[in-house]
Amino acid sequence: MDKFDITNKVHAKLETGSKLNLYLDEKKIGHITLTNQGNHYEMAEGFLLENDKIYKNENNDIEYTKQYVDDCDMGWC
Repeated sequence: MDKFDITNKVHAKLETGSKLNLYLDEKKIGHITLTNQGNHYEMAEGFLLENDKIYKNENNDIEYTKQYVDDCDMGWC
């Protein structure tokens, strides 16, 4: 699995007085909740916050289907 730095492509929108939503293009990828005790980060599946950078995980271990349908010899496909 590879990870790609997308930090410069992410933008934030203030939802409430203490919550920033993070977006990649138009897709919400996480949020930051600002509190007196510190910031709380929550990222969507496939995204990672590490060392003040945001990464997108890419799965290169994709298994492709060998054929479109099974039992095509039955005449219905």
